[in-house]
Amino acid sequence: MEAQQISVKKRSLEGTSASRRMRCTGSLPGVIYGIDSNPMAVELETHAVEQLFHNHASETILVDINLEGEGAVSVLLKEVQHHPVSGELMHLDLQRVAANQTLQVEVSLELVGEPEGVKAGGLLDHVMHTILVECLPADLPETVNVDVSELEIGSALHVSDLKLGNKVAILSDADAVVAGVSAPKVEQEEDEDGDVAAEPEVITEKPSEE
Repeated sequence: MEAQQISVKKRSLEGTSASRRMRCTGSLPGVIYGIDSNPMAVELETHAVEQLFHNHASETILVDINLEGEGAVSVLLKEVQHHPVSGELMHLDLQRVAANQTLQVEVSLELVGEPEGVKAGGLLDHVMHTILVECLPADLPETVNVDVSELEIGSALHVSDLKLGNKVAILSDADAVVAGVSAPKVEQEEDEDGDVAAEPEVITEKPSEE
């Protein structure tokens, strides 16, 4: 993954009120941590962060920030908080990364292709949406495309079927199902009045009394 660039300032004011005022002026509160350094409260330009997300399919992005007082620092956007109703950006967690140290990151899974089973009337079940991988920052995939075009009804793709090359290790359970195609549900037949037809009652002969 190629790192993007953005400017970041240190901030001295923390807390809910300070963060709210910051967002009103077009800035986004965040925190930087990692590589044996104490967490540092920072602020970023909201528009610049929105542009980052607009140009990427995932919110897991490597960024070369220009940190006030330190210069160039490589970070990973680790956690992005959105407002639960408006979707507005609320806060960012940025993890410092080193080029020679591996990362463990949840990466999004994107299904591509139309399964053969769906063409035959089946239903596609997207079970797993992310996988945990470990790799160097330069080898981190933004997303993993999963080709489901050959899935038939009753078949499934597992984590063990994913091939990411020898530079990216998959840490998720190899037996976990990523996606599958199930048979369509059979609806009960209805009579002319729209009522579900009842199963015929089976009447057994009452045993004769001796």
